Amino acid sequence: MTKTSITTLLLSLLLASAPALAATQSDTARLEWRDAGHHLVVDAQDGIVRVTTTEPSSYFGVRSGDRILRVDGQPVRRMADLTHALVGNKATRVPVTVLRKGNQVTVDVDTAAWSEVLAVPTPPIPQAPGTGG
Repeated sequence: MTKTSITTLLLSLLLASAPALAATQSDTARLEWRDAGHHLVVDAQDGIVRVTTTEPSSYFGVRSGDRILRVDGQPVRRMADLTHALVGNKATRVPVTVLRKGNQVTVDVDTAAWSEVLAVPTPPIPQAPGTGG
C-alpha cells in the first residue's frame, strides 16, 4: 500500500465516523437566576430544555418540571433558542408551549418577568491604545 492510499483510507475512515462523533456530543447549559424572592433554574441538555425550579410558581408563567417545546411557534431545543425567542420578541406576552405531566399546554408568558433573567450585560467599550484609559 502506498503512502497516499493509506492517507486516503485514514481520511475516509475519519470522515465516515464524523457524524457518529457529532451525535455523541451533548449541548448542555444551565440558566439560574435569583432576585428578591424570585428564583428560576432552566436546564438544557441533548435537545431538551426543562424548567427545574420556578418560585413563585406563577411568576414566570412556566412551572417546575415543564419541558419547553416552543416559544411563539419557534422550536426550543437549546438555551440559545429560548433566549433568542424571548429577548428578540417585542410583545409583552408570548405563547409558550410546554410538555407538562405528559400533556402539551400553551401558556402566555409575561416577557417582562424574563427580561431581567435574560438581560445580557453590555461589555465595556475597549479604550484605544495610548489613551490612558
